[in-house]
Amino acid sequence: MAERHAKNSTQYVWGRAAVLLSVIFLVQAVAPAAVSEDAFDEMTLCQPSPGLDGVCDNRSDSDDATQDITSWVEGMFHFNMTSPTEIQFQASWAIREWDKSGMGLFTSSSMTAALSSDNINANDGLPADVLRSAFDENTDPNDATSPTIQESLLGEIDGSISGFLAGWGGSTSPVTTWEDRVFLPDDSGVVSAVDCTIDPASDSDGNAFEPPICISTNLNITLPISSTYGLDEAEVTESNLNTALEGLLVMGSEITTKFDVMVEPGHKGTYSIQPPSYATVTDATGWGANEEVFEDGGAYSSGLWTVDNRNDPNGLSPGSQPADLDMTIGMRDRSTTSIVEVSPNDKSLDLRVSIDLSDESNAFVELTAGIYQIQSSTLSTWGVPDLMPRDKATIPVITSDGIRMAYHTGLLDLKDLSKNIPISGIGQALTDSGGGTSVQMGDFQWIGISSAPLDQGGLNYTHSSTQCERGVNYCMEGSVAMDDTYPVYMKSISHTFPFSLADLLGGNLGDSGFMNSVSGDDLGKLLNSGLEFSTVLTDETMEAFLGSLLPNGISADLTMEIVLPSWASTPQGGDSIVLNYRASGDHSGVIGLTGSDSFFWNHAICRDTVQSACFDGGGDTVCPSTSKSCAYMDVDMDLGEVSFASLPLTKGATVEFALSVDMIIHRIAVPDELFDSLNTDSTSMSLDVLPSDLLRALLEIGSRGDPLEVEFSLCDNGKSYCEQSMPISSSQTSGLPWYVNELERDIKSLIEDTARELTEEEGNGVGKIDMSEFTIDIEFPYEMITDNDDVIGDERGIILSIDIPKVSITAGIVNSWVELIGILRGNGESPEFGLVTTDPSRSTLAAPFVTPVVAAMGSLTSALSSSMVAPSPEGVRVNGASADLPTSKLANIGDDSLGLSFAGTYTITMPKGIELENLTSEEGKITSVINNDSRQVISYTISQGMGDDSVGFTLLLTPFWVLSQVQFYIMGLLAFMLWRVRRRMTRRKRKKRARALEALEEMAASPTGYIAPQPTVEVVQVTDNGIVVKRRLSAT
Repeated sequence: MAERHAKNSTQYVWGRAAVLLSVIFLVQAVAPAAVSEDAFDEMTLCQPSPGLDGVCDNRSDSDDATQDITSWVEGMFHFNMTSPTEIQFQASWAIREWDKSGMGLFTSSSMTAALSSDNINANDGLPADVLRSAFDENTDPNDATSPTIQESLLGEIDGSISGFLAGWGGSTSPVTTWEDRVFLPDDSGVVSAVDCTIDPASDSDGNAFEPPICISTNLNITLPISSTYGLDEAEVTESNLNTALEGLLVMGSEITTKFDVMVEPGHKGTYSIQPPSYATVTDATGWGANEEVFEDGGAYSSGLWTVDNRNDPNGLSPGSQPADLDMTIGMRDRSTTSIVEVSPNDKSLDLRVSIDLSDESNAFVELTAGIYQIQSSTLSTWGVPDLMPRDKATIPVITSDGIRMAYHTGLLDLKDLSKNIPISGIGQALTDSGGGTSVQMGDFQWIGISSAPLDQGGLNYTHSSTQCERGVNYCMEGSVAMDDTYPVYMKSISHTFPFSLADLLGGNLGDSGFMNSVSGDDLGKLLNSGLEFSTVLTDETMEAFLGSLLPNGISADLTMEIVLPSWASTPQGGDSIVLNYRASGDHSGVIGLTGSDSFFWNHAICRDTVQSACFDGGGDTVCPSTSKSCAYMDVDMDLGEVSFASLPLTKGATVEFALSVDMIIHRIAVPDELFDSLNTDSTSMSLDVLPSDLLRALLEIGSRGDPLEVEFSLCDNGKSYCEQSMPISSSQTSGLPWYVNELERDIKSLIEDTARELTEEEGNGVGKIDMSEFTIDIEFPYEMITDNDDVIGDERGIILSIDIPKVSITAGIVNSWVELIGILRGNGESPEFGLVTTDPSRSTLAAPFVTPVVAAMGSLTSALSSSMVAPSPEGVRVNGASADLPTSKLANIGDDSLGLSFAGTYTITMPKGIELENLTSEEGKITSVINNDSRQVISYTISQGMGDDSVGFTLLLTPFWVLSQVQFYIMGLLAFMLWRVRRRMTRRKRKKRARALEALEEMAASPTGYIAPQPTVEVVQVTDNGIVVKRRLSAT
């Protein structure tokens, strides 16, 4: 066919041609030519003037793939995402049929008739052959200035493209060109070349739809950030978004974009979307389209969708078909960078809690949270807003590098994270565990660059080039790209509040016993007494103490630093304790404490001299500075009576005495074995010397909780009172004051039970033993076991008082005299020993009766003694007497490691009438004085380390004591003598009376009668004691 040239057509020419064509079409209708019904050899419409002057192949319905649809267009749409917001768009169309409704040339009734004659009906569009032939014609035949069909087609194509992309965002103006070849997929998806032409002379192939008219359209699309990614454009710029999405993909996230297309009737579109250079398509979905993930050379994948709206299966008037192009992208494989893989069990948070107790009146908590990674599910639980809407992004985890990236790109408002991570309550939980002090934490502040002891990291951490090939504050490419190696940190500091080390540790030390009861300043007293305490917290204790600080749902490592008060330190001299709680369960918790200004024992102790003036060798020094232990005794024994006077009645001797013992303890050397019962595999305590003030502190601590108990055996007879447990507590209801009362009863029960057993045992030579009047009083004076200051020292000792009230003990043979005589005669029986105690105070009931007799006998014995002791008025002496004293046993008590002694002053008040003269001592210091009651008081001093001693003396038994022992014997003898005299006198009186009666009878019988006798005796005086003094009268 000859080349067709563009021509200038006028309104007049087209008017005549239209009339002529109409006539021709009418004739054909009446007398059809000899052709088939469905096809013509050549379209009349395209005949030379007055036609379109072109060559158009016959139109056959069988060649039309879109019957009853006015368009047949197949296109390939390429979307190349150069960034998340920028797309290079290129579309290739193969147009085989186009809707004629937009072209005025073909809308007149006459043209409609002409078209119909060429088998182009109302539901048909213009085949490609017709369009090519009409390219140079005006769309309005009556307006020579109207666009040509070619221009109109381009305009409609550009409008269709612009309308198609209207929902995608802004775009540049399309640049559309005619193409002679495009590449399109066939119905099986195979892409092949399609030859195209706009030359009317090249379409003589027998098919009006072939070859197609092809165009290529190029433009740039700018996607809106808000609708495409759900982000605020004011916060995330286009450049930052590109970085943010790349970082998210490296972090293992997936980003989903959703694009809508509207496919016009008769159109088939194949849509290919290539992700940004760092991404690959992991999933392509949508509605109304056939989608697939297409691998482009294996390096990455793109999305491919096909929407075919060429057919009208329902026979209805077809409409535009909507379709969704939903694409999910992930990270593209790189040789130097891998997708971050974080297990939910990997370290998430590393919390560091520092409680500064250097000034316990102004303590404060510093909470530092190191964030390595947080699972998105956890963030959602905390109420942290998503980095991107969930329908736009799937972010399984956000790492520390991800947080840095999100912060620097505007993707994350740090306040959203810091305000919602539920760790601000840790400070309050910490103090709640030790008493419930209110704690107000300050706002979290983010740390730019961390420093020791924190791991490297921070919000502005700078990556090294050795690990990171691209990136500064966050790494986009390299071995540590977007991972959790370098955490970010945020810190909060509380206001100051009063809180003590004891408040913190009390109750939180697991099985460390009484140390859990230590509170307030007591811990300072304990430590500054020289005590060293160390405990390894068990996993259970770490869970209860530190694990409980973590809010529910948080699995994190927690490091607690306890900055110690100025008065405390670690055994190694450190000023802080660090406890490590690990989410893995591999905890490490060791608490070691001692005082920074501990008590020193190396000073002398004096009885009365103030400490500042007490030195070794002083007059009242009781302990030298070299002695670790310092305790001494004040013993006072009142020996009221030693008597054998009642031997004929009791067949034994009587001793009356009272005993008072005060043991004053200032300090005690502590052997290692003492703590054996307290120390465990995890807890140990050590102490060189136990000062008295520390003992008071321990007693006070014990009174508030779980006291230490010292166990010992009182006896081994199986009785309940044998096993003793002495509480180290000052409680008056359950401590030492209570315990000594119980001990008194137990000792009395032991004595009575032992006496009863001896009495009931046959054949042991023991008769009656009655110890019912023997009592013992034990006391820890309350004012001496309590303290009212914070100073630890040993100047003020603790006193243990043991008193035996005055008691009279009579020991002797309990057999009767008759039984003893029988024993002496050899009746085979044995004498039995007995012991009876009596309360001397009860003898006052008999005083009204006994006193007169004793007074009378006293006068008598005084009178007798004046004559008996005339040759030796001082009494009976036993010269050269001595006694060996085992004083070493008192000077060194218990184990040598204790260094404890019962040195001190021992005082004995002798019975009246017994004295020890010329007292001498080889080791100790012994003195003697006579008190106001004329009784001798002997004082003996035992010093520490003293050996056994020998005391020499002369025993003096004064006349008073001697006579007091024999007075009853003398009284018996005198009574017997008086009885004998009285008996003789009575006999004489009887005889004299008989003689007088005889004389009277004789006188009565005589004539002179009775004559009274002359008196011979006169009564001179009757003494107070009833003795009558008489005088004989001389005979007259």
